[in-house]
Amino acid sequence: MAAKKFYAVKKGKITGVFQSWEECREAIEGYSGAEYKSFPTLREAQVFAGEMSSLPKTEGRDLPEPGTLLAYVDGSYEDSLKKYAFGCVFILPDGRIYTEYGNGDQEKSLQHRNVTGEMLGAMYAVKTAMLNEFSGIELRYDYQGIEKWVTGEWRAKTELTQKYAKAMRDWGKDISIRFTKVAAHTNVEYNELADKMAKTGLTEGNGVPKIRPLKDMEEYHG
Repeated sequence: MAAKKFYAVKKGKITGVFQSWEECREAIEGYSGAEYKSFPTLREAQVFAGEMSSLPKTEGRDLPEPGTLLAYVDGSYEDSLKKYAFGCVFILPDGRIYTEYGNGDQEKSLQHRNVTGEMLGAMYAVKTAMLNEFSGIELRYDYQGIEKWVTGEWRAKTELTQKYAKAMRDWGKDISIRFTKVAAHTNVEYNELADKMAKTGLTEGNGVPKIRPLKDMEEYHG
C-alpha cells in the first residue's frame, strides 16, 4: 500500500494543499514558475503552502526530514527477573513524540542480556516505521552491535545475532535504514528517555507489544 501524500502548492493557478496528484497537477499546469511539493503529513504541507507559519519545535530538538521516522532505541536486563526489555522513542517530522516498551524472557535470548533488548528495540522501530508507511528510519543507538552486525563490520556469531542481522538487511530492501551512534549516559535527552522506557519495560511490560499505528502509542510531551 502506497504511503499517503499531501500535495502543497506555494505558487500556481491555485495555491493550497491537495489530497491527490491529479488535483495538484490541475493547480500548476500551464503556470510558469510553479512551486509545489509532496509531504507525508498534512501539517508539513500546510507550512509549505503558507497556511501555517511554522512547525512546532522544542529548543535543541532536531526533527527528521519528511518521510523519515527518527527512533532512539535502548535495551535493559534484570537478572533477578530473568527478563530483558527494550525502549523506543519515536520522533515524527512534525515534532510529535511517542514512546513504547516491551519485554521478553525466552531462554535462548536471555544469554545476551540487555543486548537482546537493544536488538528488539531496533527491530520494533523498523517494523513500526514500515507499518506507518515511512520511507526511511534513522536509528539512534548506544550499543555498536545494532549497526555493525547489520553492516557486517562485526560477524554475527550466535543464532540470535544472525537472525537480527538478516531481518534488518531484508527490511532494508523496503525501507531506508540509517544508523547513528549516540554516546551512552551523556545526557542526550531522548537517548536517556529510551533508557528509561527500557527499564520501565522490565516491570510493566507484558511481552512485545503488537506493531501498530504511532497514534495508538503513548504520546510524550516532555
